[in-house]
Amino acid sequence: MLASRDGERLKAKRAFLLTGEPRIGKTTMIKQLINAIGPDLCGGFYTEEITNSSGRIGFKCVSVCGESIEIAHVENPSSTRIGRYGMDVEAFEDFAVKILEDALSSKKIIVIDEIGFMQMLSSSFQKIVQAIISGSRIVLGTIPLESHPEIDIIKYRKEVRILSMNASNRDTISETLLKDMMKAVEGE
Repeated sequence: MLASRDGERLKAKRAFLLTGEPRIGKTTMIKQLINAIGPDLCGGFYTEEITNSSGRIGFKCVSVCGESIEIAHVENPSSTRIGRYGMDVEAFEDFAVKILEDALSSKKIIVIDEIGFMQMLSSSFQKIVQAIISGSRIVLGTIPLESHPEIDIIKYRKEVRILSMNASNRDTISETLLKDMMKAVEGE
């Protein structure tokens, strides 16, 4: 732990959030890190695209242990719209918030991919993310480049380390991130 000038202990960076352009490989890296660390230490979720022959048509939320649920789709007219996608906020909350609560009770590393615009439609998700970031667990997640009031609050917390991913560093950043996360786990 670091000490401030007046002797008050400061929390080291424990929330490692990847950012970068869409489709740069953030979720792929999250999955690689989960495999490298081991799913026994990790809990939480990542988001995968749903595609067809014409491209991306939606998103699903996948738990570290493999359960999944569709959370947004272009053909979901009755849900909350964000861009071209209809998001089922209630289904997302029922799935993701429960997954995060379960991870908090038993895992050292909490995976949150993604802390994004769609996910911010859920106030219960916002609350649990704030609690997780404030807590003692290590966080591995993704966050958008663009500004958003609730997301910006998370970005600028002292516990958060933002790692900007791009085409030139995406193949090398994972090794450094893995080392830093494991140091944080050992320092708990």
